[in-house]
Amino acid sequence: MLLAQENSPPAGGAQFGQIVVALLMFLLVFIPLAIFVLRTRAGKRTLVGRLADWSGELSGLPRWAALPMFVAFLSGMSALIGVYWDVPIHMELGRDEGPLANPSHYPIYFGLMGIFASGVLSAALAKGKLPKRTFKLGPHWRVPMGSVQMMLTGLVGIAGFPLDDVWHRLFGQDVTEWGPTHVLMIGGGVGVVIGLQLLLAEARQAGATGPFVRLLGPVLAGAWMMGASAFLMEFDLGVPQFPMLAQVVLVGLIGSWTLVCGRLSWGPGGALVVVAVLLVSRAVFSIIPLVADLHVASLLPYAAEAVVIEVVALLVRGPLFPVVAGLASGTLGLLGEWAFSQWLMPDPWPVADLGLFLAFGTAASIGGALIGAWQHQRIEDVAAGTRPPRAFGARHAAGLVGALGVVGLMAAVAAPLAPPPGLTADVRLTEAAAGQEISNPHGGGTPRWVDATVTISRPDLADDAVWLTGFAWQGGDFYSAPLEKLGPGVYRTAEPLPVFGQWKAGIRLHVANRLMALAPVYAPADPAANAQVIAAESGKRDFVSEISFLQRERKTDTPLVLWTVAYAVVGLIFAGMWAAFAWLYAAAAAGDPARRRETAS
Repeated sequence: MLLAQENSPPAGGAQFGQIVVALLMFLLVFIPLAIFVLRTRAGKRTLVGRLADWSGELSGLPRWAALPMFVAFLSGMSALIGVYWDVPIHMELGRDEGPLANPSHYPIYFGLMGIFASGVLSAALAKGKLPKRTFKLGPHWRVPMGSVQMMLTGLVGIAGFPLDDVWHRLFGQDVTEWGPTHVLMIGGGVGVVIGLQLLLAEARQAGATGPFVRLLGPVLAGAWMMGASAFLMEFDLGVPQFPMLAQVVLVGLIGSWTLVCGRLSWGPGGALVVVAVLLVSRAVFSIIPLVADLHVASLLPYAAEAVVIEVVALLVRGPLFPVVAGLASGTLGLLGEWAFSQWLMPDPWPVADLGLFLAFGTAASIGGALIGAWQHQRIEDVAAGTRPPRAFGARHAAGLVGALGVVGLMAAVAAPLAPPPGLTADVRLTEAAAGQEISNPHGGGTPRWVDATVTISRPDLADDAVWLTGFAWQGGDFYSAPLEKLGPGVYRTAEPLPVFGQWKAGIRLHVANRLMALAPVYAPADPAANAQVIAAESGKRDFVSEISFLQRERKTDTPLVLWTVAYAVVGLIFAGMWAAFAWLYAAAAAGDPARRRETAS
């Protein structure tokens, strides 16, 4: 049982003492790592070096791949265990007293440091037989391109921590998963898998063979599916703050990308191995939330997409495979995932919007399949160690089209729209006969539970809703249940809503494809966030942008120019990480530039 807290936590950045402790933890990891790097590059034997040699002999991988892969695996699992623990805590208990007051932040923080350290380890151990194309770090120090990718993504993830504190100081708290700096931490953390896939290809070029090395291909594709699927967690938990169409696009993109890459790397059954890695890892991530009596994230299993891609791979070969696989996965595969959503998702995909979802999902699926095929081909080019015979444009055109396509799709569907002027809800509250069980009582207050009868001023919007739910969170639990229709535009909550203590309750309305609105029912005063009380009483309520209610801690007096600059900085860092992914893969696959110059002369 988690401890209750009566007062509102601070709504800004961390206290100075917590910053010092976090810095000390950082130094605790990186001072020994720096000593190891200096000793290793000086040619001195170290315990870590001997461990790398032993792990290489055991796995069949070079020393600069074997131990770093193991460290990256443990670190990535640690970070994701923390993430799947952290988001339910915020759903049920609200914001933190500080970054070190939340136990879930420790595995995230140490996991991100470990991810960056795995890249540094790989670079430090880079001696002996190396791939033909390497990255020059110094006069006598060349490292695999995969090592660079791992360091870059790890650095992005670590940078998210101090940037997150700066963000809170400038703009207030943001307890959502898709907060800009949170995206940096999650994206940087899970992006290490892309570096591991490149490192594996370079290890194969250096002579790594055997069943374990071959199995790592689909396993790492599964790890990439596992990591990328973390961005769907708010949908999996039932508190999405972005349109459902964004979920559909992400499922199509992630599924086709990873399944196509896994199927091509392994052959028959490769897509099923990818899904198996996801399902096993998600079971592990559920352990702590279950023990702590927190909400456990459900998931769409990508099983239908995997079966469809396996079948297509038996029928279609060559350049047409990714296009046909993406098309089939985006139609038949997403139809299967729609069926799974009725059973598994807190907010199922409505049949009324299935045509819209399939149109966008299919486009995303084709784009993901093109990216997955491009990534696999670059991996095979690197492993072969020979420069591909085709021209640059022919090698990269399909992948570029897929990447630009999915970026455009996400830009079109991700940003929610505010409600139209005049959209209101006439809310009539009655005292409920009984309340609901609260998993982790939090915030005090005299218990009060109400039923709500809601008359919506635009019945047409309510009839076309993707979801229309009674909603409450951050008072010690989380509740969300569809409203029951009583008549045209008139609805009633199916479950009583808590309107006391630290609870925040309202009526959520989402209309395809991007309108997301909320009629507040109750929220406490929050002096730290300069938010006024919303009293639980009958009357007419204006629908407001959902995000303005769900993120009440955000500051409203920050200049617009500061918001613009901050989003631009974070966006450039995130985009730079993906640009580095594309360049490092392309460069590694192109072979040794020095040898190409000698041949040309």
